Amino acid sequence: MADTITNSDSEFSVSPSNWRGIYRIGAIAALAILPFGIMDILITFLPGGATPDPGEGTVKDWIGLFQRDSLLALRGLGLLNIFTLVLGIPVFYALYAAHRRQSKPVALFAAILFCIGAAIYIAKNPAFPMQTLATKYTIATSDYQRSLLSAAGEAILAGSEDFTSGSFMGFFFINIAGILMSSVIMMNRRFSAITGWAGFVGFTCMLIYSAWASFVPWFYSGALVLGILGGLLTLSWYVLVAQKLMKLG
Repeated sequence: MADTITNSDSEFSVSPSNWRGIYRIGAIAALAILPFGIMDILITFLPGGATPDPGEGTVKDWIGLFQRDSLLALRGLGLLNIFTLVLGIPVFYALYAAHRRQSKPVALFAAILFCIGAAIYIAKNPAFPMQTLATKYTIATSDYQRSLLSAAGEAILAGSEDFTSGSFMGFFFINIAGILMSSVIMMNRRFSAITGWAGFVGFTCMLIYSAWASFVPWFYSGALVLGILGGLLTLSWYVLVAQKLMKLG
């Protein structure tokens, strides 16, 4: 009977070679996040990279930006965030795998929270709906059609524009997941302490930034400083995580 149970369990266990493959995939995904994060920061400060501040841009502002530069408008509405979140899923799964023996419940909870936050954000992201609306607005032949499209655009932006109350829950789950996973890293010794601290401080800054920008938008420039600090720290975290996962792989 004992032999039967052992054989049955082994059929469903993950071999060490498979875990190493998961570590390598997580490392590659973490490194792939880096260019998207750097690109997002650079565009913010490069000439011509400005987009309407969260909660302040009108539908016509965004439509005008789509007509001038569709890619910049998509970036302003979070297209790069979608890429980084999709890549972040294998990273968090690999981190769960790396800590499944020492802190399995917390690491698993953090990975699940990240997936929930990413799903909420991607499902509600307004980038492609606003692009479609801008195209329809451009070819509209009457003021009545344009007014209907403007009203639809207002509803889209109110419910999901980046760093507004409509998108806060997605960012909340994502950053809480990052804080929890960084705490797991700090409590264990598989990764360096600096990796855990970089993630803990970085995701905490991003959590405060998202809350600040969402609910206190009249001082957005102050929040942006915190957001840049958090962004740089989280990018550093992904690089440090990638280095260790590659070694584990």
